[in-house]
Amino acid sequence: MRHEFKERLGAIELHRRAEARAKTREIPSRLEDLPGVVRTDGVLIVERSLGELTSGKELRSLLSRLDRSSRGIETGGNVGDEVRALIEAPERALFFDTETTGLGGNMVFMLGVMRVVGDDVRLSQIFARDYREERELLGVWVDMLADSGMLVSFNGKSFDMPMLRDRLGLHHMDRPPEPPHLDLLHPARRRWRKVLPDCRLQTLEWQICGRRRSGDIPGEEIPAVYHRFVRTGEARDILTVFHHNALDLITLADIALALAGPEDDPA
Repeated sequence: MRHEFKERLGAIELHRRAEARAKTREIPSRLEDLPGVVRTDGVLIVERSLGELTSGKELRSLLSRLDRSSRGIETGGNVGDEVRALIEAPERALFFDTETTGLGGNMVFMLGVMRVVGDDVRLSQIFARDYREERELLGVWVDMLADSGMLVSFNGKSFDMPMLRDRLGLHHMDRPPEPPHLDLLHPARRRWRKVLPDCRLQTLEWQICGRRRSGDIPGEEIPAVYHRFVRTGEARDILTVFHHNALDLITLADIALALAGPEDDPA
């Protein structure tokens, strides 16, 4: 237990250092100049390794914990069928999280996805630079669904997927077949609702994953930041949304690994 606590402290320190590095980097005047941009036509796509966002050590730690979880399940770990399927074949999974301009029929302007690819974890962020690019974003989503064997989200069954389906319908785009969907909110509630004050994502991030954010943009401010970006094209503020979205994706993987651990260790 002491060793695990030290590992957690180390993870918090790595996260703090990564945020400090991000603050000292030169901020590009255009999003198209960001490191990792792989597409600029129709919609912007930024793709990076987890090691680029945090550190090579944290990437190796995540892959190592995934391997240990897989071996633990093989020896009889007591986890739900959906979590078991994810841990046994993580390369089939598409972790995803959306950023929108609000509730009630507003647009999806960012789609963050994460995949395990061999000995790497890749994060892709698809970003609509103005309201017209949402259709292209949804087209990328449709293509990604075709290559996925499982979806992993947090509250995605109630929010993200209905929003994406609605927006596809609004743009008169066919709704593609959807693979099985693991919404981590539900197993997290079953596992930790009696030991935590709530099961919000950031509560789990702190209490279960041992990581607390600093300088993160509050979710309620994100729509206004996007609308301001559309008006001005100023990159500085919208980059905080990219950062927020990436942290959400990393937390999804941490929560999934915690769910695959022993039930007598809530953290």
